[in-house]
Amino acid sequence: MSNHPENLDIYDSTGPPAGILATSAADPEEPSTMISVMQDISTFGIAGRIWDSSYVLDVFLRRPTEAYTFSPPCPIPREYFLDTKSRAITTTSLSEASSTESTALPPLRIVEIGAGTGYVGIALAKRLTRDSTLILTDLEEVVPLLERNVQDNLYKPSSSSTTTTSQEKDTPSLASRCAVVKVEALAWGNSAHSKALLSQGPVDFVVASDLVYFPELYPPLLSTLREITTLETKVLFGYKERSLWKETPFWEEFGRFFEIEVVRITKHAKKKEGERKEGEEEEEEEEDDTNVFGCEEDMYVFVATKREDKDILVGVDDTLVTLMMMQISI
Repeated sequence: MSNHPENLDIYDSTGPPAGILATSAADPEEPSTMISVMQDISTFGIAGRIWDSSYVLDVFLRRPTEAYTFSPPCPIPREYFLDTKSRAITTTSLSEASSTESTALPPLRIVEIGAGTGYVGIALAKRLTRDSTLILTDLEEVVPLLERNVQDNLYKPSSSSTTTTSQEKDTPSLASRCAVVKVEALAWGNSAHSKALLSQGPVDFVVASDLVYFPELYPPLLSTLREITTLETKVLFGYKERSLWKETPFWEEFGRFFEIEVVRITKHAKKKEGERKEGEEEEEEEEDDTNVFGCEEDMYVFVATKREDKDILVGVDDTLVTLMMMQISI
């Protein structure tokens, strides 16, 4: 299936849907994780656009704040996240920062499949330490777009000024202190590509967003997910419901081979401060609000783990379909 289907009528994304957490609320202390990727639909078709569930998955992959918590939480261990200070260091302080950050963490390998513009993977890479490797994958013809966006976000100076100060000259590129990023071709259903990927080591996390759209791609997508994962791999899946009857067969089959948890978000009520004046009635504290994350915009985030062979379901798994039909919130 081509990235240029007939009668393609789509436009560049202009930002997250209105119902998704604002960046300031999701990541108030991490401005350096903001990225700007090139979208190019005319050249790369559907792969050249940032799709809606990318924004939802991006929020899930950020550091939690006091304003909200996810259940289940992002499974990437917290120690692999850079702290805010280490993102704004110069060459003179680079060695000092390196000595204070852990460099003995076991290597972490994260693969984004169907990465397209690379929006999710690049943003995540900017938050993680050098102990992590992000491998952004897509079809061979999409690799140039990924390489361009990696270059623009990790290797070019962040300043838009035409002049360069001495401090800017001494500032190492972000790529020298965040996760290692690689770009590789990975066509779904291509076992040779999967084997080449695994020859570098096992995959700890798979990141995927907005990949369930053409029914003819469901079998090769599921085949690749099964090939590149182990029982320890976590699959972090962002999904936008567009045509449930058409997308149901994928989720029913996916659930046979993977145990799935639907991510919920609890937005914590703000605590009231100050003393109550005499004669005033005590105000009731607001309650925390818990919902399926993204459901207001018909979007979801799933955390999936591969089933052992003996636990593979014989029939289809309708858990997710039931959830989406009922729009459950607890």
